Amino acid sequence: MGYFFFSNGFFLSSCLLLIASVAFFQFNKRKTGIILLYPGSFLLGLFLVNLDPFINLWDEQFHALVAKNLIETPLKPILIKEPLFGFSKSTWSYCNIWLHKQPLFLWQIALSMNLFGTNEIAIRLPSVLMHSIMIYFVFRTGKILISDKVGYYSALFFSCSYFPLEYLTGFYATDHNDNAFLFYSFASIWALIEYSSSKNIVFALIVGLSSGAAVMCKWLTGLMVYGLWLIVLFINRKKRFFLNSLKIFSLSLIISISVFLPWQIFASINYPVEYRNSMDFNAKHISEPLEGHDGDVFFYYKAMYEQFGEGLIIPPLVLISFCILIYHLKNDEYRIIVSLTIIVTYLFFSFVETKMYGYVFVTFPFFILGIAHIHHLTLTKFEIRVKSIFLNHIFKFIVTLLIVFLLFDSDKIYKHHSDKERKGSRNIKIKEKKFYLSLKDKIGEGKYILFNCNTSIQSHILGIFYTDYPSFSFILSKDEISKAQRLNYKLVAIDDGKLPNDILENNSILKIKF
Repeated sequence: MGYFFFSNGFFLSSCLLLIASVAFFQFNKRKTGIILLYPGSFLLGLFLVNLDPFINLWDEQFHALVAKNLIETPLKPILIKEPLFGFSKSTWSYCNIWLHKQPLFLWQIALSMNLFGTNEIAIRLPSVLMHSIMIYFVFRTGKILISDKVGYYSALFFSCSYFPLEYLTGFYATDHNDNAFLFYSFASIWALIEYSSSKNIVFALIVGLSSGAAVMCKWLTGLMVYGLWLIVLFINRKKRFFLNSLKIFSLSLIISISVFLPWQIFASINYPVEYRNSMDFNAKHISEPLEGHDGDVFFYYKAMYEQFGEGLIIPPLVLISFCILIYHLKNDEYRIIVSLTIIVTYLFFSFVETKMYGYVFVTFPFFILGIAHIHHLTLTKFEIRVKSIFLNHIFKFIVTLLIVFLLFDSDKIYKHHSDKERKGSRNIKIKEKKFYLSLKDKIGEGKYILFNCNTSIQSHILGIFYTDYPSFSFILSKDEISKAQRLNYKLVAIDDGKLPNDILENNSILKIKF
């Protein structure tokens, strides 16, 4: 397993930068230590996103295809360009206009692919950049809430934690959508904490921009920050500057609405059926366990084993750390913002019928803050009891890196992204990519339709992405074949050894072995 990691230049460079960061910070070169976190985190992200040289199931391939089409039509999210056989307007996985998710994160991917090409790294690069920038938000939040040391440890632990890093790879369902939502929604909460600390109106404006952007990734949950802010306002309603605070709140909310409302109006006017269907589907998440994503009220508690590592005591320790953080916060406003972010998010989504890891993603940095706070308290206790400066530095250095190692969870990364652990599924995905990329060389330019693209789940999406040919997972019927030929399409069937005789005997259809 060591070769899997240490033979990679991105990983080695990241390790050196992060170890140097910890060393500088421990030896009171704090500014240098913090600065080194950014390139260290970025390179670690590049290591992760290079592990899978293919587009992952399910969601990443849909996001990639829609984003690729957005390069040509930025205001028209398209999944299937040519709805030749009357595709459903209500099925998000087989439609023409794709409004299944809000478009901001797709625009980001489209811009990246436009700049760097239609490849896996370009698809994932915006997520890597957002993950690196998040370090600043986490650091500042920890510094304001407790101290600059807690801010640093929080930023370090967040940058190296398995759970957010895995979202960069496209391995988890909703992948880059959830990563973008985490970025913008946590940015809005960080800005609210900054505003609470400084009363600088600039941060109130950032709350508006960030929350509006969060809505443009994952709909109205992006407005959660205003619920927190309203409670803070209610508590301070008798204070002298209440009316001015209410005006600033209103201005921030107006900015947020001005960010996300234009797209809603545009989409509802231009794509009324698809927009209404997408809103109806979003509402069903509350009352129905859609697409098998179900679980009991303890789903998100049990999910902590996936987020923070295996071991029976892990979730209780994480929760205890968070409670101690809340107890030590400097004032009531901070306590309300942080505690209610966790309580409201977990309560709401625990009773929503559709359950997915990413729904509570915004809480992750606050749990990391709790772990960082306990870590700092432990180091402080050791420093008081052990007077040797040298032993103190060594202890802090080793324990800090040990927590980084545990949070990184190399075993799980190896399990999910190595040929040894997932050889069968990885080989299929790599073979699919090579197959589709080589198709144009085999059949040349022309007006083609691919069908029977079922080498993996929804692999017709990969067929469209890599070839630009209309592609279908099923075997076309006689009527569909006739219609395609009337439209002057040449037909190509993927021969998986199971084609029916009428297709095999039809000489007008080119058969290509997978």
